[in-house]
Amino acid sequence: MKYSVKLIIRHTVETGEVFLEESILMLDAVSFDDAYLKAENFVKENELCAAYDNMYGKRVHSEIISYADCFAVYDDEDVIEVYSSIRRAGKKLSEDIIVSALEDSCSIKEMFPLRQFADPDETNAD
Repeated sequence: MKYSVKLIIRHTVETGEVFLEESILMLDAVSFDDAYLKAENFVKENELCAAYDNMYGKRVHSEIISYADCFAVYDDEDVIEVYSSIRRAGKKLSEDIIVSALEDSCSIKEMFPLRQFADPDETNAD
């Protein structure tokens, strides 16, 4: 069966900038526990959190903050739902704050500190 596992990854640039990434892996597994184990092994084998120097020569460190969720993938052939996450709005986090956080993505230019090298057509992007 197919499962998707959501990772929360923190990227910290030598300059002090911090980026949080949600990454979703889809994989074959026999159970939720097996899916988490395969995701952890994938991260280790592919060195997803290996430190590197960005295009400005600054060191970037990455770490998995959480294997946040696992989802059994449902497939009806016309539409495939690969992931779903439900959050409850309440006193601590209002609906507006949650939606704003989920919608707020970095621009191309804001992502530059994570790049190992620049794409020629992106150096002046906003």
